[in-house]
Amino acid sequence: MGTLQSFFEVEQPSPKQKRWSLVLLILFAVILYWPSLNYGFVLDDKKVITENAVTQGGADSINTIWATGSKTFQANVPDDAQIARPLSQTYFALCFDKNLTTEALQKRYHRGQIALYALLVFLLFFLLDKYFSHLSLGLRCIVLALFIAHPLHVEVVANIKSADELLASILLVSGLLALPYSTTSSTHHPAYRGCLIVLSLFLFVLGHKAKQNILMFAPLILLLLAINFFSILPNRLTQKVLSYKWSIGFSVVLSMLFILLHRGANDNPLVQFYARDYLFYQNTQSSYTAVQNSFLGMTSMLEIIANSLWISLLSCTKLIFPVELVHHYGAYQIAVVSWTSPKPYIALVIGICILCAIIYLLQSSPNFKGMLVAACIFLLPLIAYSHLFIPLPDTYADRFFFLAVLGLLLLIAEAISRTSLKPFWITGLSALWLMAYSGKVIQRMPAWESDTSLITADWRQSPNNASILARYASHVEEDNDKKENLYLKALSIYPDFFGAHYDLARLYFSQHRYALAYKHFNQASERKASDEIQYNLTLCRYHIVRNKSQSAYASNQLDDAIVLLDSARSIFPGDRVDPQYREMTSNLAKLNFEHNARDTAYELLTKALKQDSNHLVYAQEGLNMAGNAKNSSRAVEFGLYFAPSRLDDSTYWTDLENLAQGNEILLEQIERRKSEIFSAR
Repeated sequence: MGTLQSFFEVEQPSPKQKRWSLVLLILFAVILYWPSLNYGFVLDDKKVITENAVTQGGADSINTIWATGSKTFQANVPDDAQIARPLSQTYFALCFDKNLTTEALQKRYHRGQIALYALLVFLLFFLLDKYFSHLSLGLRCIVLALFIAHPLHVEVVANIKSADELLASILLVSGLLALPYSTTSSTHHPAYRGCLIVLSLFLFVLGHKAKQNILMFAPLILLLLAINFFSILPNRLTQKVLSYKWSIGFSVVLSMLFILLHRGANDNPLVQFYARDYLFYQNTQSSYTAVQNSFLGMTSMLEIIANSLWISLLSCTKLIFPVELVHHYGAYQIAVVSWTSPKPYIALVIGICILCAIIYLLQSSPNFKGMLVAACIFLLPLIAYSHLFIPLPDTYADRFFFLAVLGLLLLIAEAISRTSLKPFWITGLSALWLMAYSGKVIQRMPAWESDTSLITADWRQSPNNASILARYASHVEEDNDKKENLYLKALSIYPDFFGAHYDLARLYFSQHRYALAYKHFNQASERKASDEIQYNLTLCRYHIVRNKSQSAYASNQLDDAIVLLDSARSIFPGDRVDPQYREMTSNLAKLNFEHNARDTAYELLTKALKQDSNHLVYAQEGLNMAGNAKNSSRAVEFGLYFAPSRLDDSTYWTDLENLAQGNEILLEQIERRKSEIFSAR
């Protein structure tokens, strides 16, 4: 008990205690995620590694990766979806080895993930030692242990692509460590302090090259720089400024909110911490209707704020303990929250209480700078990923709140440090909390073994998530009836879901259910128009009319059959020459011939031969029709199409001459054709 008591005392711990604490924390991180070494490439791992020729170029690709304007981080994505994360891609490229088997390569990258996570834990240990030395070593170790085991971090560590998140976090923490800490101007030479500030800013910029969402922590860096600036001012001036700190702070906050909330062209905020690099999402949104682009029907700023408050509160509950884990963008099932519901009021009251608690801790903390770091690490991601700044009707991936977890845990530790709670209770409750986190991690981690296991696990735990339902139907489910039901359920949750409409239309098309396919292609086109969808709509119309023609023919309604089939032929996209078009042209010619419109049939085949001269089936059909009708003139006309391949076949030429017997014009035509072909030879 005495050892436990000393572990929670604020007195300076011994180097041995620090050393063993750090070693145990790193071991805990490594052991917890060790099973992921046997996992494969999942989701975007393929886009950044196995399908990415630039990444596979290794060291030879470094110049390409870092070239101005280069956006090679992901392969096989539309041009407007391409992004640049040169530092992260450099890491992936240097780790790639074309001589390794896929299994060995997967293990190498997963080993790298665990190493990066361990490095982050190592740096966080010293960050807490620097900014939170007023907390006992025991509390700091509990914070780090809970951070390590937090279930939201499964995606960050088990998913190889998320090395960008780890690298950005490592560089952010390194930048915070590099910043001068002392508030006295005499501690270090000004030049030394200046070098540290430059180093910190450099690391922050480098972190931006790993992943752009590090920008959301820019206010924290600016505030710390401001504190460092004030620390070198004369004491009298510093005291004068500090006497107005709340007035200045309030004005700064109002100014920042005005900048952030001001909406420019297309109703987009001027600053979007994360989406600013995702032009793809903005382009996607611009293709939606105005109502859909206003956050699932929210038509006013007040409704957007109401929804954002509720979503932010849900995010806070997830930071404490996530019941469901979402691996990707997209729920498309968020119920719109407005001020007619009690939810935003609940969120507002709880939010105000949280902010008041943070302000109280800031005022009463023996270390204002440390509390500022904790508050910003917690609040800035919540602000950045609220619907105020990202105009997407989605929830967000778990990894987006990776560092926010640390801020929340530090605030809780700060609050605990102000109580008289006994070390035994702190340790006991923390152990239970840690076991709950670790259990959730162990439960969730096998889902990341493969794409199939991940999508299946998400589908089982989130059966009412429209995006996951559609994804499961597309990538895992093989039974077509079940696929259809899953898509329909997804659309019942979110009727404007483009992906579900499009995939369901493709399913119906493959089943020759063209009317239903047309309906859902049309629904998809209303939400996101494209040439490919228009082509599919045309094909659906063609098949619908063609089927009607076949039904009319089967009912002996020959006139209707001809009209419908001719209409289908005119609908067929761009008079494309393919088996379907050829079959349709032949059938239309036969129908006209049967209907005694023989000249129409001949002209149809002649026109088709001019368009598609290599398809001699047309000529054979015309020859047969003319022979049956005893029309020697047409027979010779179609027969001459075979001349280039029958030049040395004397029987062929004799047959043609027999057909033209007695018709000098036809005989002269045959001789002229033969002469032309011999001359060309």
